[in-house]
Amino acid sequence: MSDAPLCKLCGSPQVKEVACEEYNFLTYHLVHCSRCDLIQTVEHYAELSPDYVGLESSAVDEDRLWCQGTHKLPAFEQWLRYAAHFATNKAPALLDVGCGTGGFLKFTAENGFRAYGFDVSTAQAEHARMQFPDVRPASSIHAYLDLLDQPALKFDFITLWDVFEHIRNPVLFLQQLGGVLQPGGHLFISVPNGGAIPWKIRIRRALNRPADLAPWEHVFYHSMRSLRKCIEASSLEIVNSGAVACYPRPLSLFELCRRAGFFMLRAAPNLSPQIFTWSRKPFA
Repeated sequence: MSDAPLCKLCGSPQVKEVACEEYNFLTYHLVHCSRCDLIQTVEHYAELSPDYVGLESSAVDEDRLWCQGTHKLPAFEQWLRYAAHFATNKAPALLDVGCGTGGFLKFTAENGFRAYGFDVSTAQAEHARMQFPDVRPASSIHAYLDLLDQPALKFDFITLWDVFEHIRNPVLFLQQLGGVLQPGGHLFISVPNGGAIPWKIRIRRALNRPADLAPWEHVFYHSMRSLRKCIEASSLEIVNSGAVACYPRPLSLFELCRRAGFFMLRAAPNLSPQIFTWSRKPFA
């Protein structure tokens, strides 16, 4: 790094490099901010995650559909147990940001929600739209509502599953989403936990493997502290947080160890591989 970077979230100079990766002849440095506990990519060469945006329709295969649906079912069910406490409307309007192929939309529609969604991957959004007509390919909430021709539409729930780590301007993004939440509406975020990155890096180095953090895609690895900072800066209030239920993979010795790790760390969200927050838009 030629110049000492500042934290992209809090502006602090208290950052320290934790990893460096190269991809497509470009170098990416990842640094940790000690003030807001955020691991972040210094270089943003693209405004959107390049590999994801450029997915071809042929990439929407059975494996991808499983990965965005059945694979995450335990976490979806965990989400529903909490959401049920706030679903006061008979058919709450739910917006899934980064809806992909529509796996979560299918789950919520089957449980009485009105399903809306958008995704920056045109191939995946068009696949989801075959089942959910209110899905569109878009990169922002305003572009999405314009495509729907419903600029005044409001939502009872907004969800971001494995999306927020891709967002280049997280506070502005949450502020825009907060603007389309009903007063008292809820926003849910699930992300890979930046607090788990240091021990993941140590394990991979011990195995003589690269960090493999994909910083061209995951520009921020949020911790509970950095998520809280983003949410509070967007004028939402946090009402719950914790560890996300394990996304199960096909059984193997490694998978058994992985599931055991998720189970043991569920009481220690700061170290868990995947974390969530629920926040609410205050009533006026």
